[in-house]
Amino acid sequence: MKNNNNVRILLGILSIYLISACTDLEFENEGGIIPEGIGESTELLSSAYGQLREFANERVIFGLSGHSTDEMLGPTRGTDWFDGGVFQQMHLHTWTPDHLFIRTSWSDINRGVFRATQAISGDGATPQLIAEAKTVRAYFMFYVLDFWGITVFREAEDGVSVNPRVLTSSESVAFLIQDLEEALADLPETSSKNLANKNTARALLTKLYLNKAVYESDNRAAGSFSFAKQDMDKVIEYANDIIQSGQYSLTSGLEGYFNTFAEANEGQSSELIFSVPESELTDFKRRWNCSLHYNQKPSGWNGFATLSDFYDSFDANDVRLGGDYNSATNPYTTSTGTKAGFLIGQQFDENGTALTTRNGTPLAYTRDVDVAINTEEKGIRVLKYIPDFTGGVDNADDPNNSYVLLRYADVLLNKAEAIYRGGSDAALGQAASDVFDEIRVARGLTAGSLNLTDDEILAERGRELYWEGWRRNDLVRFGKYLSAWQLKEASGSERILFPIPTTALLSNPDLSQNPGY
Repeated sequence: MKNNNNVRILLGILSIYLISACTDLEFENEGGIIPEGIGESTELLSSAYGQLREFANERVIFGLSGHSTDEMLGPTRGTDWFDGGVFQQMHLHTWTPDHLFIRTSWSDINRGVFRATQAISGDGATPQLIAEAKTVRAYFMFYVLDFWGITVFREAEDGVSVNPRVLTSSESVAFLIQDLEEALADLPETSSKNLANKNTARALLTKLYLNKAVYESDNRAAGSFSFAKQDMDKVIEYANDIIQSGQYSLTSGLEGYFNTFAEANEGQSSELIFSVPESELTDFKRRWNCSLHYNQKPSGWNGFATLSDFYDSFDANDVRLGGDYNSATNPYTTSTGTKAGFLIGQQFDENGTALTTRNGTPLAYTRDVDVAINTEEKGIRVLKYIPDFTGGVDNADDPNNSYVLLRYADVLLNKAEAIYRGGSDAALGQAASDVFDEIRVARGLTAGSLNLTDDEILAERGRELYWEGWRRNDLVRFGKYLSAWQLKEASGSERILFPIPTTALLSNPDLSQNPGY
């Protein structure tokens, strides 16, 4: 037995070495070796909250959620943005178990799970602290379940001689629902937007119950799921609890919509339920640099684009498409010439002068774009998070934007879909069309203008939540994730889940690779 333990320890050390050697991100040795005690729960919970910042990275977790879908593309431009093919592989669904985004996401997310678990068992843990830690842990575990179809669970006291438990997909969703529902009693009614409260847990429960049929299915790739009425009723129940708390409301108009993602969004938007504070976010300018051109303000990296088919799903009057953004505090468009939202056609500076590429040709973003061969202007760009130009001063290198994890409009969309899938709104008596109309009217559209079909509801979720990290989850639930879309052929059934990284398989013999890899 001693020799087996030594082998496990060596494999754990090897996996840590392999991960750190293959990426420029820093990793700490957090394999669960706690020589004397676990530590103070307050500090451990703070560390778990801090780990949520990894969701703001424009690659990694966001890469799995967005780059593998029809809303986003990382096109290669000459020698720029090839990066070993990581973006092309995501879009084309040709990734391998050693893909950088996959192995880094596995490490980042599971590290958050373990830190929250430590907080639950740490010194001085109060009922509220335990409930907060369970809620944060559930947020991390939701993504493990969604990406890989399992969850991996290690008790805080376990050392490397104890393999983490592997929960199946059905076991995982049951565990998470039970954990959150037990936590509800001890969570506060309100808190700052970056601390878990009752509505944080309720919002996450709407996600879990809405996707429960997916997670309980023996074949996610089939794309056809039996959504139980009792599960849809739970989505509606928790959504109504959030609505009736009176803490949130939809923002209105173009400025209101983009205020949710602009500077000081925790204070000026009524939609944020759970967010990562700007104090935890280092180098958040990457969120706009990844799409803006070098000659725009602030100067970007001329990277990511959206696809014209996705862009064409919007009505011309939809404020979510974007336009001039000049809030009371942040005159961004006036200061830079750049608009919010989708950027297409000729771009201008703050004086109205037409911008050019580095080669002197017009910087006019085009509808057409390719995966591998592009010039600088190819592809429609997206600016969801607004750079911080408070007072007309360029603060984009040190912005005051928080990163949104859960928000009110998403909860309403979950409720509307649950009613559409057979749930009943006993408390408020709303039909699915009522809820969709509430959102669409706030976005400048006409009530009754959405056809209640699978395709239109999926498209509406895309229009509201684009580039927020939910597109993959939605495509899977609607049975569209493996379909052909612009610049991608239909995918094999194995692509419904990501592969378990090789390093993880080496360090835990209880893990099995997902089918097809």
